[in-house]
Amino acid sequence: MCRTVYLVILAVAFSFSIPATEAKSSCPVTLVSAVFDAGAATVTFRNNGKLVIRQLELNCQLIHAKAAKQEATPCREENGLFFPGNEYTVSYSYQNPLRKPLLVSLRSVTLSDGYVWTPTKGEACRVITIDSKIDRNKPKN
Repeated sequence: MCRTVYLVILAVAFSFSIPATEAKSSCPVTLVSAVFDAGAATVTFRNNGKLVIRQLELNCQLIHAKAAKQEATPCREENGLFFPGNEYTVSYSYQNPLRKPLLVSLRSVTLSDGYVWTPTKGEACRVITIDSKIDRNKPKN
């Protein structure tokens, strides 16, 4: 009995010593979908965490780009309020005259407590490819 009480107290004390943002190692954001719409890359994502997201930064990179650094598109929401459990859609101005596919991945997330989450090599967050050759707005026959 005494041992059980000791273990429960130890477990409770340990759970309070680790911040919630560091205890969970999975991605706080799930990329749900991404499409090209009238000169913009539109990304839908979900906040999977328990805290509000203040800032979201994505990697938006052309696939097979020869000058990868020059053709990168900034995809950043600097002043956001993305509440837990909800899906959000953001758009980034993007002209794609060469009709190349775009790779979208999570770069960093700043939470309401100030913690900046970045993926590590061991964490596999969802990556989405936007294929610009498919016109998703055109009705299928």
